[in-house]
Amino acid sequence: MDARVAALVAGLFCCASSVQAQIGLLAVDADTRVKSVSFAFADGDPQSARFTAEDLRGRIATRAPGPVRRLLLAVGIGDARRYEFDPVELQRDVVRLRSLYSGEGFLRASVDYAESTHDPVANTIAVRFRIRQGPAIIIQDVGFRADRGYLASALDPATRERWIRFRDRTSFRTGDRFTAFDVVRIEDQVLGWLKNEGYAFASLATGVEIDSVLAAADISFAVDPGPRAIVDTLLIEGNRRVGDRIVRRELPLREGDVFSDEKLTRGQRELFGLNLFQVAQTEVPEQPRDSTVTVRIMLREARLRYLTAETGYAAQTGVALEGQWSHRNFLGGARTLTALGEIDSGLLASSRFDAESRRLFRASTALAQPYFLVGGLGAVLEPFVQYERDPLLRNTNLPFNINRREYGLSSTLIYELGPFRAISFRYVFSRATQFATRRETAVRDAYNKSVYTLSGTLGRTDNALSPVRGVLLRPFVEHAGLLEQTLGLGASGLEYFKAGLDVSAYVPLNARVRLGVRLGAGRLWPLGRSRSSAAVDGTVLHDPLFAVPLEDRYDPVLFYAGGASDVRGWNAGLLGPKVNRTEFVRDDDGAVVFDDSGPLTTSEVFEPTGGKSRLLGSVEVRLPLPGLGQAYHAAVFVDAGRISARYDASAACTNSLPGRGGVSEAAPVQCGFSDRGSLGLDRFKFGAGAGIRYQTPIGYARIDLGFKLNPDDLDLQSPRNAFLASRGLQAPERSAMRRLGIHISLGQAF
Repeated sequence: MDARVAALVAGLFCCASSVQAQIGLLAVDADTRVKSVSFAFADGDPQSARFTAEDLRGRIATRAPGPVRRLLLAVGIGDARRYEFDPVELQRDVVRLRSLYSGEGFLRASVDYAESTHDPVANTIAVRFRIRQGPAIIIQDVGFRADRGYLASALDPATRERWIRFRDRTSFRTGDRFTAFDVVRIEDQVLGWLKNEGYAFASLATGVEIDSVLAAADISFAVDPGPRAIVDTLLIEGNRRVGDRIVRRELPLREGDVFSDEKLTRGQRELFGLNLFQVAQTEVPEQPRDSTVTVRIMLREARLRYLTAETGYAAQTGVALEGQWSHRNFLGGARTLTALGEIDSGLLASSRFDAESRRLFRASTALAQPYFLVGGLGAVLEPFVQYERDPLLRNTNLPFNINRREYGLSSTLIYELGPFRAISFRYVFSRATQFATRRETAVRDAYNKSVYTLSGTLGRTDNALSPVRGVLLRPFVEHAGLLEQTLGLGASGLEYFKAGLDVSAYVPLNARVRLGVRLGAGRLWPLGRSRSSAAVDGTVLHDPLFAVPLEDRYDPVLFYAGGASDVRGWNAGLLGPKVNRTEFVRDDDGAVVFDDSGPLTTSEVFEPTGGKSRLLGSVEVRLPLPGLGQAYHAAVFVDAGRISARYDASAACTNSLPGRGGVSEAAPVQCGFSDRGSLGLDRFKFGAGAGIRYQTPIGYARIDLGFKLNPDDLDLQSPRNAFLASRGLQAPERSAMRRLGIHISLGQAF
């Protein structure tokens, strides 16, 4: 139908255009290059025209280099031949632009390039199109008809009222502007609605009559709905190892159901989601048009067993390795058995010292059941063991500086609400041991963890990877220690309740400029023993170094702010109060080692305190980046965030270690802070900045440069300088460059 409408429009209104002799363009030759391409709109400025200049550049073949490309070409980088001027292609561009406007209902649109200019010295041409869109064609009559009158009278009484409501909110209205695109859109929606209501054999033809004098159009949709059909047979083809029962349970349609094309499409998506098939297609084959319909499901099975290996890099963890072996149909039932190994090596991490980087060694076996009790509900059971070097914990003398070991069992239920929308319930029971070594004394803190988490992704967007319009809500609630309390097993090693909500909204400001807004909040309530408890496995430790063991247990649970998807002026987690974990280098006798620059230090790093509460927000405007092509975009943003922990002089450390080598040393526990969970608006931190995004098949690759608007004093100092200055060994050195935060990542910020 779209071809017929286009042909009708072209036949009525696309008159032949003679090639005008353009003054100043007669001297072009084979070496002429295109300097620029611009557009002038005779009926108004670009903002009031139907299309923007960027839209039009995407529809023509004549290309001009942007500012960056021109600079590269000037130094001999790039291929200048792609910008050669072609007069024949320019004429084709005129036809393309006229057809574009005609398809949008501006049937008298005119396009010329008389204002283009040629520079004989540089032998370049500045192409300038002038467009007069003219009056739009207006709809004056729309009708949906069947063989014996209006379509409504030909439908089953059960669907007649639903059709009228659908027609009134979907179709053209008198006075609307006619466009060929809207004709095709309405055709697809009408046929889709009929097939979802059981009319499996529906067909449609469209007639368009255009009065060129009155600039008016009459549109008639001739619909043949056919009989309302019941699914008689499901033909399943191509499955050799996967039984028909597995395929049928993923299909929302059963024999005896009223036909629905939407359910058929959903079933195809569910079959793909099993990860059992390379091909999963559904169709209605040729058959007699009667009250029954046969549906065919065509499958091609994937290999049952496969082995994969991947590598990657992250600034905090360095080079990462992952390998897995999977069986797609373990013991039948479409179960997937996966043995997984992960390594975050810390190699080439961006930290100044390897000891500061995060390391992880994890092995697990996951058994996933995609259809658990009811359709749409999946279950995963995963025993695991992992060894970790957590920068938030203290150093050890173990290999790779490992300071945490954990093993246990994770079980998850996932209910899919739709594409990229789901609700999940997860329970993890594990045994964790945290290690620390100080002054050649090894300390172990072993405890049980029993954590329930209910979370979800709700709402809807037009695109999961690069949303333009929509709203997403990501709520969660989490409880630790509930099982032990319920069964009377005694106190858990970690007891708390935690809840949070993240809301993201996306609004297009115009065809190319988009607005994103995000608001996030969370709160943690420790339960049972307070964080100041000194009990570890029933033993009270009098060494002030380990006076607060639960502080380490809560470190991974607290809220943090700052990072590539947070308040981007700060590095990950470092917004808010910080503990300086810098230490002196000592010789075998315990004396501090000096060189020409003063006392030597190691493990130079700030540890964020985290907080019981967090509130953050971001506003980001995403817009095109001229001169670099449609795959590139720019963004400007303002971020704000706050965690509840704060500096508190009344909570200053009283636990200090004896000095050695003439230099005293404070105990590296998180004292000197208080956290009542309240968020003072006067203590919010703000950042602003800009970034560049490049569209890839798996989302945006982005670089963001954030700027701290109101940093703390420590935000402007290095850990080493702040450490020495606090001991009177060096004057504070604050650097304005430390206001900047650079983040390289994949995907949108939110």
